[in-house]
Amino acid sequence: MKKIAFIIIAILMLDFTSAYGWGAKGHDVVAAIAEQHLTPKAKRKINRILDGKSIVYYSSWMDNIQNSPYWENGYNKTKTWHYANVDEGFTYQTMTKNPDGDVVSGLEKLTKEMTENYRNLTDSMRVDYLKMIVHMVGDLHCPMHAGRLSDRGGNGTKVKWFGQNTSLHSVWDSKMIDSARKWNYSEWAEQLDRTDRKYRKEIMKGSYEEWFNDTVENAADLYDYVEELGDTPNLSYQFVYDFSPLLEEQLLNGGYRLAYVLNTIFK
Repeated sequence: MKKIAFIIIAILMLDFTSAYGWGAKGHDVVAAIAEQHLTPKAKRKINRILDGKSIVYYSSWMDNIQNSPYWENGYNKTKTWHYANVDEGFTYQTMTKNPDGDVVSGLEKLTKEMTENYRNLTDSMRVDYLKMIVHMVGDLHCPMHAGRLSDRGGNGTKVKWFGQNTSLHSVWDSKMIDSARKWNYSEWAEQLDRTDRKYRKEIMKGSYEEWFNDTVENAADLYDYVEELGDTPNLSYQFVYDFSPLLEEQLLNGGYRLAYVLNTIFK
């Protein structure tokens, strides 16, 4: 009986977590790339704040707390900080904002706290805000986290993935990365992080809002592609081939920009 109950819970959790960004592997890749480009000073401060743990270790913490006591102790207010919905014909700037905040405004708020108000924060607040920034910069670069409000960020757009029923959101968050390469997160990071300093410097320019605008454009391209295939299209090898470059670019850029954000906070 216990075994059956465990299996049922596991299945429910798989469905529940499909609403989040990248999946654990994608967030780990972003954090692992960022970790290689931290300044010595930022590394020391982060190591002290996280008590020796790495930013990779906590890259999915913000998803995981939704199943912990943290959630009911105030962090349920950050539920909408993983994404910002943008409907067709709108931009982030023209779309009606969620009154509870979104991934852009949430990052702006946390970054301001960690820079302008750092001395007034408690130790636990510094720890939690750092973990959240690590996760949210990853979400900022996940295309379906800029998806339409009308279909709940791709969760309402039904597709098949190699013949299995799922949603466009779920495909992009976890299924795509697992189908594109059979690498673990460290292999992904090692193979992607091979650009020159000039590229990294250029990618690190801009603001959260500007970076998110690129993600909005990526989401629009995905919707166009899927809608041209008709109702409930069967996505498989061609989709992986067509969108692997975008997947790699977003993971890489997310890593470089996370490093830039953390180096700026801990300069």
